[in-house]
Amino acid sequence: MKVNASVVTPADFPGTPAGAIVSVAWRLEGAGPVIGGLLPRGHPDGGTLGKRILRGERVWAADLHPWDQEISAEASLVEPGPPGSPARIVVHGPGGDIVGYLDQPRLPPGRLARITTGLRRDARQIRIRAGGRVWWVRATHMFGVRVMRDADTVVYTTRGLHAEFGSAADPLDVSIVLLTLASIPSSAYAPILGF
Repeated sequence: MKVNASVVTPADFPGTPAGAIVSVAWRLEGAGPVIGGLLPRGHPDGGTLGKRILRGERVWAADLHPWDQEISAEASLVEPGPPGSPARIVVHGPGGDIVGYLDQPRLPPGRLARITTGLRRDARQIRIRAGGRVWWVRATHMFGVRVMRDADTVVYTTRGLHAEFGSAADPLDVSIVLLTLASIPSSAYAPILGF
């Protein structure tokens, strides 16, 4: 995994709007280079609050629109909210857009309640719903991440610095997982990481 923080041009990644800010870049076996980045508030393609983006040569492009947070170079990650205020995900598949939502269903809506309840491990699970599927992002072991689809299919795991998609992962899984991991702080699902 290669980390990068620069401005890209459409020539770098076809379909990426000019002026996008890259926050992470991966090279996926079989899929080539992929970037996660942002279009800040005020960008012509960024929307009212700005948005997070995923682009690559052989992955489905995807966008994450925050519920009420402004996206900027200084505040580029999206804090997942409770079910009443989810972030909106749009995956641009070959058959059309697949719209979904990202939230933390076990996180209470009140800010004060979040301070105490949010420290419980079961409260630190991210849920993504899109295309009739449900994914759960959870911390595993000390520094690992596991993404399950529909409660019984492992689509992504990490062990140390090694990460891999499961054999059941399809293009929608890849786009959902990479967009989510590039867009939210790891402390949202793994408070021990603290960043």
